[in-house]
Amino acid sequence: MLKWKLKQVMVDKGLWTGQELLELLEQRAGIILSHPAIMQLIKEEPKAVRWQTLDALCTALECSPWELIEYTPTTVKQGAKNKAVGESEGAIRPYARKPKGQAKQKQTLYPEEAF
Repeated sequence: MLKWKLKQVMVDKGLWTGQELLELLEQRAGIILSHPAIMQLIKEEPKAVRWQTLDALCTALECSPWELIEYTPTTVKQGAKNKAVGESEGAIRPYARKPKGQAKQKQTLYPEEAF
């Protein structure tokens, strides 16, 4: 499990607002982020972070990536069976592909009528 600790690192470095972080990013790392983007990084745990953004944060805050990200191994319940993605209780049945040359018939309300 990964935990995003940007807010904690900011407090440790004496930064209390997103505006202070924006100014620091521009001065030290030469990167300009929008205010909403910075506030989202501060307030919420991001789903993904670009390498460029992570590098800029580390440069501006003078820290390592591992100070911003905390890793804790996920524990698996004993006896729980790991399933593959898409694996379900029932069997997965593939469908037959139609050859490329075969045209799909147009479905109409009255199949005997051809327009």
